[in-house]
Amino acid sequence: MRVATETHRRNGVTLVAVRVEHDGEQRQRVRLANECAGPVWPPRENGLPAPGWDDGGWEGVLDPGDRTPLGYATPGEPRDPPVSVAWTERAAAGPPDASAAVAEFGDPRPPRDAVPEPDTALPDAVRDWLGDVSSRASEDGETPEDREAVSALAARASVLRERVDE
Repeated sequence: MRVATETHRRNGVTLVAVRVEHDGEQRQRVRLANECAGPVWPPRENGLPAPGWDDGGWEGVLDPGDRTPLGYATPGEPRDPPVSVAWTERAAAGPPDASAAVAEFGDPRPPRDAVPEPDTALPDAVRDWLGDVSSRASEDGETPEDREAVSALAARASVLRERVDE
């Protein structure tokens, strides 16, 4: 197993580029450990750490001849070397591990257009109340209580409209 690395420190963050090359003849599971003074900030896919990554490094399976590029960030100062091979073991042939399968699912939220629009029709009780306020306003002139109630209703409707637009 050969590992080549390069680091760049900028604005308090160390960027670590790694290329791991499997030069053996058997399929291998490998664990690469971060040696920098700080936790791993792994690459993310759909808001989740990419498969194989945790706060200490990367673990994955390599076939003979595989050359895999990896990269991550860390707030820690770089060290030489920034990455080490923590261990390797022979990997069985078979399906990918569960974390890779779960990562393929992606974002669990339904698409925005799959969520029905809220019903914007006024409830009968609100429609009746507004009709009563309108009648009083045209007959006797609006009252201070009516003005306050209608103003409160408008403010509440505005808040609800903003929630729907989110």
